[in-house]
Amino acid sequence: MLLVTGGTGNVGGAVLAELAGKPVPVRALVRDPARLPAGLCGAAAPNIQVVQGDFADAASLGRALEGVEAAFLASALGPRMVELQLRFVEAAKAAGVARLVQLSAAGANRNMCCTRVLRWLGELECGVAAAGLATTHLRPTVFMQNLFEFADDIRSKGLIAGPFRTVKWTWVDARDVGAVAAATLVDASHAGRSYTITGSDSLSYSEVAERMSEVFGRPVRYLDITANEARGRLQAAGASPVMIEAKLELWDACVSKVLNIPPNDVVRELTGREPRSLEAFLRDYRARFV
Repeated sequence: MLLVTGGTGNVGGAVLAELAGKPVPVRALVRDPARLPAGLCGAAAPNIQVVQGDFADAASLGRALEGVEAAFLASALGPRMVELQLRFVEAAKAAGVARLVQLSAAGANRNMCCTRVLRWLGELECGVAAAGLATTHLRPTVFMQNLFEFADDIRSKGLIAGPFRTVKWTWVDARDVGAVAAATLVDASHAGRSYTITGSDSLSYSEVAERMSEVFGRPVRYLDITANEARGRLQAAGASPVMIEAKLELWDACVSKVLNIPPNDVVRELTGREPRSLEAFLRDYRARFV
């Protein structure tokens, strides 16, 4: 039995999509089963069993982990993610789970003083290592799905506004990260290894806007703004103060080239197919942007 957490997220959902209909039993631990797409449960995916639960609920973790050989570990970013994910790790160890596949990020480092998201993820990697479970760490670069954050402005104004300067970002589709996660989850030979996962493109936000213009057939432009202006936009969108600062720190780390990672071949080597291009992502999600 394989267990997938974070199944309603971009990567966790992609892991389930890769495993749906395969000859392997899968259990999905989700807080709200109603948020799972129809294709990932029920008759459309008879090998996937859905269990409602939460990392903070020890009883639900016990039910979800019963008989599990390997688990995919992911959760939303937040100040409690270290505490909550390590609760899961402790429960997994107690239940006799043999392996974990942990979603982390490129640049994860417990000693990262100025970027709390990368510090949280680094603390998690160290915490999992201390638990003694055989673990595969997945460290993706920048998700193409992060562009959804700008969808309203792209649709209404043809605009992406952010403090991103002219720096090139190495993009990856969360669906390709999910495919790598599924491959490492079913194959125990990946235990103990770490993979930095990228797509094929390193592009600045101006170049992203140019490609959007080509794919959507309408002009999209990039507007460079200050970090403080970006803070105001995030506040207006209703983000929490701690996550606003966490996001600005992460953006600054990327702009400062703390995370300067070139494209690699991990997706192709582990899944047997090329990573999706930005254009393919934009075509697939066109309705979100126009």
